[in-house]
Amino acid sequence: MVPCCPRMFPRPWLLAFVLTLAGPALAQVPTDKQIEAAWQALQSGDGGAAEAAFKDALQRRPRDATLIFGAGAAAHLLGHDAEAIDQLKRALQLEPALVPAAWLLGELEYQQGNLDAAIHTYESALQFATGDLAVALRRRLEGWQKDAEVHATLTDRAEARFSIVFDGQTENMLANHTLAVLDRALDRISEKLGAYPTSRILVMLLSEQQFQDITRVPSWAIGAFDGRIRVPIRGATREVDRYDRVLIHELTHAIVFQLAPHGVPAWLQEGLASSFEGRDPAAAERRVQRANSVLPFSAMQESFARFDANLAALAYDESLVAADALVRMLGPRTSLLLQSLGRGQSFDDSLGQLGVRGSEFESQLLRRLKP
Repeated sequence: MVPCCPRMFPRPWLLAFVLTLAGPALAQVPTDKQIEAAWQALQSGDGGAAEAAFKDALQRRPRDATLIFGAGAAAHLLGHDAEAIDQLKRALQLEPALVPAAWLLGELEYQQGNLDAAIHTYESALQFATGDLAVALRRRLEGWQKDAEVHATLTDRAEARFSIVFDGQTENMLANHTLAVLDRALDRISEKLGAYPTSRILVMLLSEQQFQDITRVPSWAIGAFDGRIRVPIRGATREVDRYDRVLIHELTHAIVFQLAPHGVPAWLQEGLASSFEGRDPAAAERRVQRANSVLPFSAMQESFARFDANLAALAYDESLVAADALVRMLGPRTSLLLQSLGRGQSFDDSLGQLGVRGSEFESQLLRRLKP
């Protein structure tokens, strides 16, 4: 098993948190039924309805910073992060003290790889934040500043499809190897899924201490993706195959993230990553059967980082079997499933559009995994 931790702030959690932060600011804004419906749609996860409602409201109040913030949040929910960033910047130009907009903007800038901009956004927001919000902002900012300090000591090399950061004096050969592995794997994974990523993927090769300081992942994790691939290089030259598998595992997360920045359950994320790194689904199936314990999909929707090592191993094995079955069944249409999930549709509805009933898929899988 090559465990991994997904990005630090999954999109639904992030948006829910930001909307909670926005509560006091929203309470001071004059509303009507249309505006109330816009916020309700956003809170319920209906990005399309929220986008349309905020657009109509802004025709009447085009300089209302909270409505512009709402439009940006709706764009984020729909996966249109470039548009969301533009709207959030505009909201903050009109109202610099709108800290929830700054919080979301900083996270999006970070996920887009613009660390300096994210740091500047949070430094500015701290002028207006108070209480627990100020503490949370400062903690997040400190992590980014540490990330920037590490980045400043490393070499940054941009290729056509990857930007890789590494110790230029000692790890140049490893960086070359890393790029070759990622290039080959990207073509293979994208062909299987049925779609290619459209943006350059960021990769950081770190020392063990740098990896732990920046990611703060569980002790069992040996790779991470939080908008960029992070891999510790300890032992890479002695365990090349293991290192390559970690790279491919995290690359899969990066590709899935570009196809569907939110909405993909953890079991599908991790199952696809385990499958494409080359794990054996038949062996995983036998391990689950021997364990005589099966986790339902509902228990594997969120990050496996909350599990201990044994439960994480079971979740990864189940996820591998499930994802392998899906890819075999859907082939290149797997990208359509991911993109539908990214638009906020449920797994059952997304799979149903491809002619498969999600509930039947899960029940058949669970029967198959029982000894």
